[in-house]
Amino acid sequence: MPRIFRPNAYFEEEIRSGKLFPKHLEKRNSMIEAALLVLAGLRQNTEIILSHSIPDKEWISFWKKKEVRIQKPLLLSEIRDLKFPSSEEVILEEWGRISEYRASYGLELDPKRLDQARRLSSKLSQSDWHSKLEPEFFSISIRNRLDWEQFRKQEKARFDPKTRYVFKPEWSFAGGHKIVPSSQIEEMAESLFMKKEPFLLETWVERTKDFSLLFRAEERRFESEAGTILLSDPNGKYSGTWIGESPEIQDYLSGMEDILLHLQDFASEYEGFGSIDSFFFQKEEKNILRKVSEVNFRWTMGRLLLELRKSSPKKKMSDLLLFFPQVKHSDPYGELEIWGKETGWEILPLSPFHSRSGDLSPKNLLWFRLPENPGVSPWEMAKMASDQGLDRL
Repeated sequence: MPRIFRPNAYFEEEIRSGKLFPKHLEKRNSMIEAALLVLAGLRQNTEIILSHSIPDKEWISFWKKKEVRIQKPLLLSEIRDLKFPSSEEVILEEWGRISEYRASYGLELDPKRLDQARRLSSKLSQSDWHSKLEPEFFSISIRNRLDWEQFRKQEKARFDPKTRYVFKPEWSFAGGHKIVPSSQIEEMAESLFMKKEPFLLETWVERTKDFSLLFRAEERRFESEAGTILLSDPNGKYSGTWIGESPEIQDYLSGMEDILLHLQDFASEYEGFGSIDSFFFQKEEKNILRKVSEVNFRWTMGRLLLELRKSSPKKKMSDLLLFFPQVKHSDPYGELEIWGKETGWEILPLSPFHSRSGDLSPKNLLWFRLPENPGVSPWEMAKMASDQGLDRL
């Protein structure tokens, strides 16, 4: 039974536009396509990975030395030429489920899956649901100008000039939010109305730590599979994921035990992988957990890291994914080997440093396999890896 995986990490843009394959995000998506090729190589399976381009030969050689065979991906332009026996059902898996495969056509948008994805991934629908579970948090859905006027009448008297607000478009990538002071919320709201984008409005709090709960949904049952630490800057922009043995993760998961039961009610029809993003923040010297910041009904970087970890098991190892900018080093693959020998880390490029044509990749994804070190926190370890990488590469 042939299996095809489409790494559409631009899932949110496909939801927003109602169109597959947004061309302006192809380069951004190439990192995820490459990472899925590595995962397929580790699993040694025959799953076909769809891609916009063929990876760089030097990157393929690096993985060959690690005894990981990188398959040739199926280019999107070639999918219509696929030939399978008519008796075989083609199984299509996606980063975010939204399309279907047809032998006579290839891939096309599935209206039912698009409707489901829009409802479940809507930050407004999610807020309407989880606000009932966490009513103490300010979160309001603005679908039109009438909603905005009602909000202004109700809240204007309570505006604090020191308060900052977060504007989240209904469908957007992680980090797609805007943080503005109360003096600028009218201007920000107007810009979103001009784009005809509904949005979620929340008060900004200073996060102390971010986490994510990875789940699997099947036959109306939602099961927790792991917890990860989300790494981000002070404004909440995502930069990486850490997974491993950690008392902080265990404490976080213990506070999330009831959430999946409630999520089953909200998304009973969903099947597949997903995650719940959460964070801690300080209020009046108390450390408070906001259990639901956002729910992702798709693969995530945390899911990718968990599957990589399961496909390459090592005892007493932590795993870290980090994004890095365009490299400056003339031999980045050789530098990874030297860096690994000096630190005792295994440092693996999940995406090529160059395109097939030789151009430098604007962004790179590295996978760190780290010996557990009880004396160093995951955040300290991640900062150490990030600082060294920026200096060396």
